[in-house]
Amino acid sequence: MGNDSQNRPALPGSHPGLAVLLLSLLACDGGTAAAPVAAPVADAQQDASQEVTAKPITKRLFVLDTIKFARQNPKGVVVGWNLDNKVSDETDTASCGKKDFVSPDGVPGIDNQFSILVPIIESSGIAAFESLLQASVESGGVLLMVELDGLDHLSNDDQVEVRIRAGQGQPLLGTDGKVLTGQTFHLNKRDPATVCGKGPLKDGVVDFGPFDIDLPLQIFGKEYILEMRSCHVRFRILDDQRIDAGVIGGGATLSSIAKIAKTAAEDQGNIDDIVQALTGGMGDLARDATGTCTQMSAALTFSGVSAFFYPSELTKTKKF
Repeated sequence: MGNDSQNRPALPGSHPGLAVLLLSLLACDGGTAAAPVAAPVADAQQDASQEVTAKPITKRLFVLDTIKFARQNPKGVVVGWNLDNKVSDETDTASCGKKDFVSPDGVPGIDNQFSILVPIIESSGIAAFESLLQASVESGGVLLMVELDGLDHLSNDDQVEVRIRAGQGQPLLGTDGKVLTGQTFHLNKRDPATVCGKGPLKDGVVDFGPFDIDLPLQIFGKEYILEMRSCHVRFRILDDQRIDAGVIGGGATLSSIAKIAKTAAEDQGNIDDIVQALTGGMGDLARDATGTCTQMSAALTFSGVSAFFYPSELTKTKKF
C-alpha cells in the first residue's frame, strides 16, 4: 500500500457529502463523542450478571469502541502488513508503481496506500470525517466485533479461532462518551461471521490472516458493503474486559468503493465523481490483465470492550 507525492490524485473542492462516503470506505482520531446514554435501551443493555458470574474461558466477544485510520508517523512509516510479500518501489509494475512503506519496527514492504489519502482529505477542510466515524461507532452505525473461540487461557493458548462479527443496536456510553463493557447486542442480519484464522495465542497477542471479508456498514441510515481482500488482523488481549493495539489491514476493492460512492451519490450529488478523483490511480494490489490494480491497500487501528450476543439469536446462525 505505497506511493509518493507524485502519485497523489488531483484534489477536488470540498464537498459536504464526502465525509459520509469516506466513513463507508473503511470501517477508522478522536472527535466529538456521542452524548452518554442515561438509561438502557431495548436493543442494547448492560449485562452485569454475565460480568460478575465466573465462567470457564471458552469464548470471548469484543465490540470495537475505537476505530481510526492508520497514519504515517513520521512520513513513510506506518502500521500494516506486507500484503503482496514483496518490497515495491516506483518501478514495480505488479503494484502499479506504488512505493511501499516501513513499519514502526523497521520492517520494509508495508502496504498502506490509503495512508496517503488521510492528509489529503484533512487538507480539504473536512477533517471531521474521523470524528464522524467515531460517532457512528458510539451510535451503533459501525458495530464491528471480534470473537475468540476455543480459549483455555487469555495469555497463552495452543490454538484459538478468531472471527469478525457484526452486531446491531445502540450501545450504552459511559460518562467519558465511550462504549461501556458487558453489553448485549442483537446479531446483524448481515453478520459476516468470517473466520480470520486458527492458531496460537502468544503473550496475549493474536495475529492471523490472510482472509477475505465483506464488511457490512451503516452510515446515516445508508447500508454499504466494503469488500476487503487478503486481510490480516492483530490485537492484544489485556484481560477479559478489553483488547487494544488492534490493526486490521487488507486490499479494499475499488469496485466496492465505486458502488459505495454510487449509493452515497443518491443523496449527495456528484460525490461519486469526487471519490473517483481521490481514489483513481491509487490501486496497488491485484493487478489485472489490463495492467490496472483493482485494490487499494489500507489499514485501520482499533480497540474493543467485552460484549455479548443474545443467545437466542446465535442459535439461528450457521455452525462453523
